[in-house]
Amino acid sequence: MAQTYGTGTPTQFTDGTQRQVLELGQKIHYYNPSVTPLLTISGRAGHRGTPVPIYEWMEDEYYIKRSTLIAAADMVAETDILDSTSAGINGDNCILRLQRQALMELFEVGGIYTISGSSGQGESNTHFMVHAIGKDVNHGSATDRDVQFVGGTYASKTFTLNDVADGVDMITAGQATTITFVGSASAAFSGGKYPWEGGTDGNSFTTTNTIAVRGTEGIAEGAAIGKETRKKVRRLKNCTQIFREPYEITRTARVSKQYGGPELARLQARKLAQIKVNVETALLFNGAISLDATAAAPARTFAGFGVGGSAGVVQSNNGDISTAYQLNNSSGTQANFDDVLEAVFQDMVDGSMHKTVYASNKWLTKMVKMVRADSSGQLNAKMGSEITAGLRVMEYMGPVGSVSFIPHPLLKGAYEDYALAVDMANFEVRALAESSFQLRRDVVKDGSDGQVDEWLVELGPEISQEQTHAILKLV
Repeated sequence: MAQTYGTGTPTQFTDGTQRQVLELGQKIHYYNPSVTPLLTISGRAGHRGTPVPIYEWMEDEYYIKRSTLIAAADMVAETDILDSTSAGINGDNCILRLQRQALMELFEVGGIYTISGSSGQGESNTHFMVHAIGKDVNHGSATDRDVQFVGGTYASKTFTLNDVADGVDMITAGQATTITFVGSASAAFSGGKYPWEGGTDGNSFTTTNTIAVRGTEGIAEGAAIGKETRKKVRRLKNCTQIFREPYEITRTARVSKQYGGPELARLQARKLAQIKVNVETALLFNGAISLDATAAAPARTFAGFGVGGSAGVVQSNNGDISTAYQLNNSSGTQANFDDVLEAVFQDMVDGSMHKTVYASNKWLTKMVKMVRADSSGQLNAKMGSEITAGLRVMEYMGPVGSVSFIPHPLLKGAYEDYALAVDMANFEVRALAESSFQLRRDVVKDGSDGQVDEWLVELGPEISQEQTHAILKLV
C-alpha cells in the first residue's frame, strides 16, 4: 500500500531528471546582437554639446554657379512658380521656388541673368534681374529657396526694365517649360544700380527704368564704384529630444547568483541597447520639429532625416518627393542607378564627394542583381573587403562621387524600400549639457525592497546643408 506523508503527496520532484546538474552555459543568446553595441548613424557622426535644448546654426552659399537649367519637373504652377502678393510691375508668376538650396548659388539681389528656353516669358523679356531673394520675396509663405524677378532687356551695358502688366505671366508653367539662366562673372555679381531699393514688389521702380550694369563688357578706366549685391545668411534650428528607458530589479534578484551573469548587468545592457535603438529610430524617421512651445513642461521632438515621408529635414533629394531619387526594383539597371547618383551629387561643390548610404537588405539585393544583369561588368564595387564601424561595407564608385553601403537593421517592413545617404561632413549630434548617455541609479526611493535605474539621454541632430543628403527609394 502506498505511503502518504502529512496531508498530501509531495510534487516537487515528480521528474527524476531534475536531480541532474543543469548544463545551462554562461551565455545568453540575444535575437539580434549586431544591433546592440552600435548606434550606426550617430556613432559615426561628430559630437558636440549644446547649452540649451533649442539650438541654431547659420548657412550660406558662395556665388559660384554661372548657369543652371530649370526644367519642367522642377516647375509646378502654384508650387514652384508663384504670384507675388501684389503684382506691381513684375506681372504674375514672377517668383521661382527652386528645387534645391544649392541652386541659390547662382542668384543674388541685383544680379542680372540672360534667360532662354521655352518658359514663355511675358512680353518678350530676354533678361531677368533679381529683385528679392529668400524670405524677403513678396509672398505670404516665402522660403529660403525663393527668387523674385523683374523682367527686361539688356543692351549697351544697360538693363531696361520691362513693365509686365498685371495678369501677364512672367514665367509660364508647362510640360515643355525650361529656363536656362546664364550669369557672367560680372553681370550676375555686379548687378543693377539700386535693385534692392525698389520697394515692395518693385512698385517703386519706374516703368522702362534703365539701370547701368557694370562689367558685362569690361569696366572702364576711372569708373566710379558700383553698388554691392546682397544676400542674407540663413538661420536654421533643431532641438534636443529626451529618451528614457527605466528598469527595476528586486534586492533578492540583485544579490542572487545566476547563470548568464548578474541580472542587474543583463538589464543594464538590454536597456542601453533599447535606448540606442530608440535614438536611431528617431534620427531616421522623425519628421518636422515639434517644440511643444505652449506647454509648461514641453515634450520636444527633433526633426530627423524623415525617411519614409516628406516632412523631415531632407527635402531637396527625397525619393518620396522627387522621382529623380527613385529606382525601379524590377527593371532598374545599373545605368538607372548611375542617374540616381548623378542627381545625388549634382551639386558637386556642396558637401563631400563620398557619402555613407544606410540601406535595407532589399536595396543591397537590388545592387547585386544589377551587377549580375550588366553584361559589361563595369561596376566598381567591393563586397566585404572593408570593415567600417564593425559592419560589412559595399563601396560603389559612381560616375560622380562614391558611396559606401551599410545594411541598416531598422530599414525593414514598411521601410524596406528606402536607403539614406548621409554626408558625414554635414551631420553632427548635439547633446544637452550633462545629458549624454548616462545611467541614473536607484532613482525611485519609495522604501521598496529593490531599486529602479534608468538610462537617459537628451540629444538632437544638426543636419546642415540638407541638399548634401538624400533619401533613395525603390519603386
